[in-house]
Amino acid sequence: MARPASAVVPRRRGPDVLGAAVAVGMLALLVTLLVWPLAEVFVVGLLMAPPPAPVIVNTLAVAVGATLGALGMAGVLAAGVRFGIPGAGRLAMIARAGVLVPPFVVPLAVLVLVDRARLGLLAIGIAQAFAFLPHAVALVMRALAGVPAEAEQAAELLGASRWTVLRRVTLGLAAPGLATAAAVVLGLCLADVTAPLLVGGQPPMAVGTMVLAAFVVAAGEHWTAPTIAGALALSVLTIAVAVAGRTWRYVTAPLAPTPIRPTGIRPPAPMRATLAVLAWLIAATLVVLWAVVPLASLAHWAELPGAARSLLDTMALGLGAAMAGTALALAVAWLAARRHGPGVGAMTALAGVPVAVPGLVAGVGYLMAFRAPTGDVAIAAVLVAAWELPLMLRVAANVLARSDRSREQAALTLGAGPITTLRRVVLPGLRPAVVWLVCHGFAAGVAAVGTVVVFATHIGLDLGVIHMLDSASTGSVGAACAVATVLLALAGGATLLGRAVAGRESIPTLLA
Repeated sequence: MARPASAVVPRRRGPDVLGAAVAVGMLALLVTLLVWPLAEVFVVGLLMAPPPAPVIVNTLAVAVGATLGALGMAGVLAAGVRFGIPGAGRLAMIARAGVLVPPFVVPLAVLVLVDRARLGLLAIGIAQAFAFLPHAVALVMRALAGVPAEAEQAAELLGASRWTVLRRVTLGLAAPGLATAAAVVLGLCLADVTAPLLVGGQPPMAVGTMVLAAFVVAAGEHWTAPTIAGALALSVLTIAVAVAGRTWRYVTAPLAPTPIRPTGIRPPAPMRATLAVLAWLIAATLVVLWAVVPLASLAHWAELPGAARSLLDTMALGLGAAMAGTALALAVAWLAARRHGPGVGAMTALAGVPVAVPGLVAGVGYLMAFRAPTGDVAIAAVLVAAWELPLMLRVAANVLARSDRSREQAALTLGAGPITTLRRVVLPGLRPAVVWLVCHGFAAGVAAVGTVVVFATHIGLDLGVIHMLDSASTGSVGAACAVATVLLALAGGATLLGRAVAGRESIPTLLA
């Protein structure tokens, strides 16, 4: 009997040799991009003399002070939102928008408002506290959102005072989340480069007024042993904080929306009014700092043609980071979600390395490992893409986990290979996520400072952020603001475009 013409005989499948080879190749690529440069820093750095003790003490003091300041202000804002003060929803929107503001905006605003001669370590801490305040607010609100209102109400009904409820119930239940928030913000402050360079001043600087990030940049201009020693010390501090706080679990937390849940207790009217005044004063200060840089740039737009080449190189870096980062994140996420075998767990673990290691250290490692030629944008783009991998991978993995696998299984059953299935079945269903990833990668490349400052300076790559830092160091603060405004517009425009095209997929689906 003849077989019907419409019948399809599934191709007999043997061992997935190609898929295994792709997984091994991806693991080797991650080792090359993430482990090898850091291994160079660690191995060589152990042979160097450590950085001066005052630099390490300054780094810890500034970072801890900035973290405490950010958490204190975040606690006021989060409490205001939770107690439902007037305009609580707008407060939450301001904090959420602030996560997307590049970290160089607030320090540059402080530089505009205050004479550099009066600035020092205290000013660095203040700039970092306001720069990372939106991250702290998001994390504190996430911690408070896990406190059930019923528990607070029950404690109050049983006769506990409001302060006892706050201390033993609210803060007691939110303590793990608050500890994580402290670890994340402390890591951001330790790894920050823009505030030490803009507010603290660019090299040459006295050792007594330096933090590790500025120490590495100052030494990196001449590529001496202190560069590697400082990078090693900085990486040890940030890794210790990341391990203690397990911060890799919260890589998308500041970007994800936090539910606003009313508290189970109601403070007295005078306390609520005081809280509202403080919360809005902090929020207004933050908004003013964001507005200072664009306003200060208005009289200096005529100086932008001198930065045209820098901005073009920045856009090339952003496009390269977007393409490389998106491809890398989708490939790793697909292999991790669709393959089960040796190497997959190691691949996922390696992808989280950038959470614990500052981009400044990565830039030093890339210089040692790859020895890029003068003006090479490609390696700088790979550097940015590799250090944005944890966030981009989490987004891609979340979307793949919710995708319909029946179409993939049908394609594989009918004989399609893994690459064909990925290209013709998986990727078309991921278009919103792909658009978001591309736009995020472009914004990250445009606004990257710490990741590229040593690398770009050493190979003579004049990026927009390098031009901004150089202008600020020579006293041309207005010109620096003009360049920063263009960078802010490019990064913000890419972020808004990604969210608009992705639509409802971007929040909360992509970051859930």
